[in-house]
Amino acid sequence: MYNIGIVPENNQIGDTYSKELNKLTYQLHSLSSDDIINEAPKMDALIIEETATHGLKNTCELILELRRDFDVLIWIVSKNLTKTSKIIYLQLGADGVVDKDCDQEESILQLSNILNRVKKIPNSQKKEISYQKEAQVTSNLELIPNNLSVLVEEKEVSLTRLEFQTISYLFDNLGTAVTYEEIYTNVWKEEFEDSDSGNKQYRVSNLIFHLRKKLEENPTQPKYIKTVRSKGYMIVA
Repeated sequence: MYNIGIVPENNQIGDTYSKELNKLTYQLHSLSSDDIINEAPKMDALIIEETATHGLKNTCELILELRRDFDVLIWIVSKNLTKTSKIIYLQLGADGVVDKDCDQEESILQLSNILNRVKKIPNSQKKEISYQKEAQVTSNLELIPNNLSVLVEEKEVSLTRLEFQTISYLFDNLGTAVTYEEIYTNVWKEEFEDSDSGNKQYRVSNLIFHLRKKLEENPTQPKYIKTVRSKGYMIVA
C-alpha cells in the first residue's frame, strides 16, 4: 500500500481523487502547506494542487525545497495550466504535471504506473549511496553514515539525505575539486544537461549553502568546504 499526500485546493480532498486512489487501495493523507515538508519523508507520492494562493511562484519554491531533501514523487495539478508553467515545473523536478480539467482517472493511472515501476526496482539496481561503508574522517570532520550525520570537532550534526550524499561524495574526492556537474550527477542521479545547467547549478549551490550553515563556524569564510572558482567545490583535509 502506498501513502499519497495531497495538498488540496480547498483543504478537502476531491471526490475523484478519493474514489480513484481508493480503488488502488492507497492510503490518502490531506496535508496543509505547513505540513508538507515534515510529512514528505513518510509519503510515496505528493499531489499538489496549484491554487490562487499557492500559485506558480510558491509551487516552484515548494518543488525546489522538496527536491533538495526528498526523493518523493511530485505530481502537480493546475487549474490554469500553460505550456510555460508545465515546462517550469518539470524542469524543477516535478514527475508529472496535469490540468485539473483533464481525465483524473487517467492521470492517477499514470502516477500509479510510475510508483509501481519505481518501487519494484531491486535495491541492488538502485543508484543509491550505501550508508554502510566505513566512516570517513578528516582532521576535524567525521562522517557517520548510519546516522546521516557529521561529527564536527566532536559535535554531531544531523543532515538531510541529499546533504549527506553531497558531503560523502566530496569526501570520496578529498583534496580534489569536483564540478557542479559531477556533484549533481552523483547526488541527484540525473544527467547534467546544458539546456538546464543554470537551474541544476543553483540546486548544487543551494545545497552547499545549507551544508556550510550547519558545519562551518563562519559560512562566509568556510574552512571545510572550499569553493574552487569556475569549477566547483572541495573538502579540505
